[in-house]
Parts: sequence; structure tokens; C-alpha cells
Amino acid sequence: MATTTTGSFYDTFYADGGWQYGLIREWLWHRRHMVKRFGLKRGMRMLEAACGLGFHTNLFCRMGFDCVGVDTCATGINTARQRYPKRDLNICDVRGDLPFDEASFDVVVTRGCSLYHYDLAAPAPIEATTNLMRYLKPGGRFILIIVSDLSGQRDPVKIWQNRLEDYRAHFSRFDANCTVDWHRGVVICGARRTV
Repeated sequence: MATTTTGSFYDTFYADGGWQYGLIREWLWHRRHMVKRFGLKRGMRMLEAACGLGFHTNLFCRMGFDCVGVDTCATGINTARQRYPKRDLNICDVRGDLPFDEASFDVVVTRGCSLYHYDLAAPAPIEATTNLMRYLKPGGRFILIIVSDLSGQRDPVKIWQNRLEDYRAHFSRFDANCTVDWHRGVVICGARRTV
């Protein structure tokens, strides 16, 4: 996503099948950690940023959300379109213009977007968040689902384990009317608790 190396990695990874998820397990996890925890309602308009092969965009639609997915990897989106032909899946870089009206989503969710696994003060994640916030309604909710032990370890080869303070510093520069939440129920920034 951020570099040619990352792009070619995902092209190969998605061509080989990508991550494998179980429908029931993912449904139950997202119902508990997203829908119930944040009081999300069926029919809400949702944008999944970095949707990969579209599994979760499809899942959110099946859960009753009006969800669309975007990803920069053409291999992933083309495969997703074959698997889920009724879903709105788009090849887009989350740092640039998206094919939607601004302020048109109740929820922006990103699951493991590569840009949020490394230096959060770098230009690419700042550009991504700045851009994604354009599409979130005032008072909307940005939900970050990211794997991190929050230790602050920055391995030169593996993904970084950013601290909660790193995420708070990154997101605090954006619209205070929006709430950014980590899936574990921790508020990253903003005070609003309902959408």
C-alpha cells in the first residue's frame, strides 16, 4: 500500500488466497467487539478501508450495514469482486480521493491497514487518516482494528508494536467531533460514545 514492495507483497499474498477466516467466528467477534460495544445500528453506512479480499465488507453487509470496501491492491479487489459480485468494492488508495460523497459514512473501519502498523508520524498514515476523515460524518466513528501488544517495540523487519500513546498522538490531530476507538473498547481520542 505505502510502497511498491508492500503492493507486490499483497498482490502475491492475495493471489495465493490471503487470510482465511471462519464466517461464524468472525460474525460473533465483530458483533461483540464492534456492533454491541459501540452501539452500531443496522443500516448505518460503513466504509471499510483496506478491505483486501472483501471478506469483512461482505460480512458487514450480511450483518445489516450498508458497507463498501476500498483497497489499493487490484489483485485483492478483483478477487473480491468475483467472490462477492453484489458488493461495492473499489480499487482506491485511502490517501487520495474516493468515489463517494464527503461526510457520507457513519462509520469508517480499518482492519489491519498496513499504514497503521508502522511509523504513525510518517506522511503516509497522516495522509490516509486525513483523507478518511473527509468521508466520515460529523460525530461519526472511526474504528481501528489493529494487532498490537502496545509495547512500543519497533522491530526493523516485522510490524511495529505501536503504543496506545502513539495511536492517540496520531489521531488527536483530527476532528474532535469524531471518536476513534480501538476494538478493545479503548477510546483513542474524542469523547463521543454514541454514533
